[in-house]
Amino acid sequence: MDVKYLEMLKGARNIATIAANIQPGEDVLIVTDNLKTSLAEVLAIASQERGAEVAITVMGLRELGQEPPRPVAAAMRSADVIFTPTQVTMYHTRARVQACQSGARVLTLSGANEETLMRQAMRVDFRKLAPGVEKVAEKFARARSIEFSSPSGTNLKADIDGRRANADTGLCHKPGQCMGMPLIEANVPPLEDTVQGTVVVDGSASLIGLIEEPIKLTVKKGKIVEISGGKQADEFRCFLEEAKHPNAYQIAEIAVGLNPKSEVVGILTEDESAWRTGHIGVGSNIGLGGVNEAPLHMDMIIRKPTIVLDENFVLVKEGIPQVGHWDE
Repeated sequence: MDVKYLEMLKGARNIATIAANIQPGEDVLIVTDNLKTSLAEVLAIASQERGAEVAITVMGLRELGQEPPRPVAAAMRSADVIFTPTQVTMYHTRARVQACQSGARVLTLSGANEETLMRQAMRVDFRKLAPGVEKVAEKFARARSIEFSSPSGTNLKADIDGRRANADTGLCHKPGQCMGMPLIEANVPPLEDTVQGTVVVDGSASLIGLIEEPIKLTVKKGKIVEISGGKQADEFRCFLEEAKHPNAYQIAEIAVGLNPKSEVVGILTEDESAWRTGHIGVGSNIGLGGVNEAPLHMDMIIRKPTIVLDENFVLVKEGIPQVGHWDE
């Protein structure tokens, strides 16, 4: 094996051993596409080292929100552990949800490349960071309202009373769990028609990559009503228009990235977890505990967010959580 492959294998082993906790004899399915087969191969080796039965299925490239082929979806429902190194996220597909309902543990690697497996973000001690992530999610779950602002101009308010908060710790040990890799975050789906304000995207965005000129979104009664900026703003608008569904414009998620080793690099699966960032999701949030059904889910990364709960509790200040320990 060459040096690059060995470095990739280190990240894959951390996923198989720590994140997925694969046990001997478990059935592991790796769902990939034509662009990500090298990731599938190294994940297969790491899984086989754990004594698992491993199968790889390669499908054609999917569009945003597109379901996998029916035979792939059927295979997912019979697996114990599923890895999805794919160009476009499978997190919000019905196939992924149904696989979890059948008891599978799903670990997604949306847009990941070979370098992703070699980066320090994929090698963190997920177990050590988990209590801090759970603490942040607990604060979300107990709050009634949320304010999300940033130096670039984001100023968003919403009600979250009664909504499930999600602690994405990177640990996927229980049947039915789904985690992104190396995604460590806490998120909450806001009450749909309560979201008001402005979002200024200055980090990165799904399918667009690193932001060159900020994208400004005006939000009223939960939906994006205006998009402005440069060329990338036009691209973002096109993605929503191509969905041909009014729910594609719905603010679906408010989150904070909590992986101390992650950076904004233009790869969604790492960007969402990047330290000192937050993100706003638009589109589907069924998988997060919301009620908005849409044919897509896009995330917009915002640098140095401040998050205030119930008007006076500062949970995150310029991207740094004020609860938990983050000395990884």
